[in-house]
Amino acid sequence: MIVGAGPVGCYLGQLLKHAGFDPLLLEEHLEVGRPVQCAGIVGRGTFEEMRLPVSHASILNTIDGAKVIYNGYSFDINRPKVAYIVDRAVFDKELSHGLNIELNTALQEVHPIKDGYILKTSNGEYYTDIVIGADGPNSKVRKSLNFVSDMKLYRGYQYLVKTAAKLQNMVEVHYLKPFSLFTWIIPEGNGHVRVGTISNNPYHELNDFMEKMGVEGEVVEKNAGAIPIGTCELVNGKAALVGDAACQVKPITSGGIYYGMKSAELLADAIKEGDFANYKKRWVEEFEQEIKLCLLVRYITENIDKNVLDRIFSYIKDNVPLIEKIGDFENHSSIFWSLVSNPRTYPTLGTLLLGMVKNPKFILRSMFRAAR
Repeated sequence: MIVGAGPVGCYLGQLLKHAGFDPLLLEEHLEVGRPVQCAGIVGRGTFEEMRLPVSHASILNTIDGAKVIYNGYSFDINRPKVAYIVDRAVFDKELSHGLNIELNTALQEVHPIKDGYILKTSNGEYYTDIVIGADGPNSKVRKSLNFVSDMKLYRGYQYLVKTAAKLQNMVEVHYLKPFSLFTWIIPEGNGHVRVGTISNNPYHELNDFMEKMGVEGEVVEKNAGAIPIGTCELVNGKAALVGDAACQVKPITSGGIYYGMKSAELLADAIKEGDFANYKKRWVEEFEQEIKLCLLVRYITENIDKNVLDRIFSYIKDNVPLIEKIGDFENHSSIFWSLVSNPRTYPTLGTLLLGMVKNPKFILRSMFRAAR
């Protein structure tokens, strides 16, 4: 039984169905894909690297890069066809075709019994021998079964605005605090833009941003959601977590579809093999170091002095060609390693280390985060 019929839960369901299983999915909402809780920018790898084909019918626009702005600094990163803007309702529905889904069925509690689990829901009780939590950042599966986690939930808010985009094939990213708090303008490609933010006070931040940037037009849709950042236990008995429920989210950009769907492939393999331990083992090999490094970078930039952060951002601006050549939309550590290996980085690294030395407690906390 899979709790949650979002893209990750549905993709896992399709993988298991292809392997000869007949999973039952429980979805709390009245339909798959609604309400939308995502900015809807999906890397090209999601359409090219999955084992099962992902429908292109959901694609609304092609993105060729980003304009990045922070504290007076501005630069463009050009990467042709690096990502797509998708209609998330269509994206999710396409993945759900042919699956056995119980809609309008909200999980309330999970109780382990001798040979499986009892799931108490708004639609009665269900029994299953294996339960998978694909039920998002506020996962009831995770909470009911006491999975160990250190995740922090950030708040996101977005408007779909009927207006012409200034940049038709580029995303604008305005950092409030690199690389955790930011606001965006995403061209949907059909006379609409998505304007959203991840911030401490997202409603007010978004409205202030729109006024400041002169974004005018009819707000035709409002979306809100939580973004989990951190780490989480993946397996507990014959229960497992995947996607946002397992905090399988890119710490730098807060995107979770690619990691969640690739993780679903690892989980499907483990279920086919009858050994959940393989899920954790392979996930550690595939993703853990990437996420830990990006969490460390995020933690450092959230806590260092503003002057040091300005110096780092200025250096990134000066090395855009290197980022365009080496950077990976899904694996951001490639950017950090390429910059660190460049001798021109050493003065900037020295500034960063000097800024950290001034705060010994921060050094100890950073080392602890790196070691986990």
